[in-house]
Amino acid sequence: MLFDLKGKRKRMVQVVYLALAILFGAGLVLFGVGGASGGLIDAFKGSGGGGNSSAFSDLVQRSEQKAARNPRDPAAQLDLLRAQFNLASSTEGSDAETGALTDRGQQAIIEVAQAWERYLRLKPKKIDASAATFAALSYGALQDYNKAVKTQKLSVDARPSANGYFQLADFAYRAGQVKTGDQAAKEAIRRTPPDQRNTVRSLIKDTKKQDARFAKALEQAKKEQRKQQRQGAQGGQGAQPGQSFGPLPGAGATGAGGAATP
Repeated sequence: MLFDLKGKRKRMVQVVYLALAILFGAGLVLFGVGGASGGLIDAFKGSGGGGNSSAFSDLVQRSEQKAARNPRDPAAQLDLLRAQFNLASSTEGSDAETGALTDRGQQAIIEVAQAWERYLRLKPKKIDASAATFAALSYGALQDYNKAVKTQKLSVDARPSANGYFQLADFAYRAGQVKTGDQAAKEAIRRTPPDQRNTVRSLIKDTKKQDARFAKALEQAKKEQRKQQRQGAQGGQGAQPGQSFGPLPGAGATGAGGAATP
């Protein structure tokens, strides 16, 4: 884990990351990522999450079987992607308040990314915008923000919206891609109803500031991890790079769903 650090630095990273996770999750709840609505005004209406976890597990199992029977069918991969994402968003997969992933939720998020990559390899004629959003959120939970940016771009290209561009800006700032973030933020504001633009500008300003702190802390954590891996290799133990996970952005906010197979 990137944040398995020591002492004051560990505490600093945890505090910064928790604050960002809350802001990030709140932003996605407000902006209704993955929902049917397209305007930021619907941000304040909200939607329920959670649900019967066993039902989500059953859906994953059925989707896995369907994808195994139809490995060349893009729709089967999308069904699996959605099923896994829904499981990760459920109470079985993540905490409804913080988005912190359980062990099962972490596995589901990995499989969302894998299903998305299999879907892309099938070269679909038209990218599914919602699935791209779910995949981008999963890359965000994996703390792979460069892939999150790339995937969210596919989503907004397929279905432009203020919501989508706000999400793209957030991922870009976390990835340290400030220019891309500023361009996406500008587009998010442009697509926002005029009477809400000041609110959105304020949210983007706060998000950019905190994401910059997060990006710095994340880069430092990565350096610490690489250093520990080099020391382990020099000591004859070999590097042990663990998978890094953050909270699931917007967990429980959309009930969107997504899945992947091992």
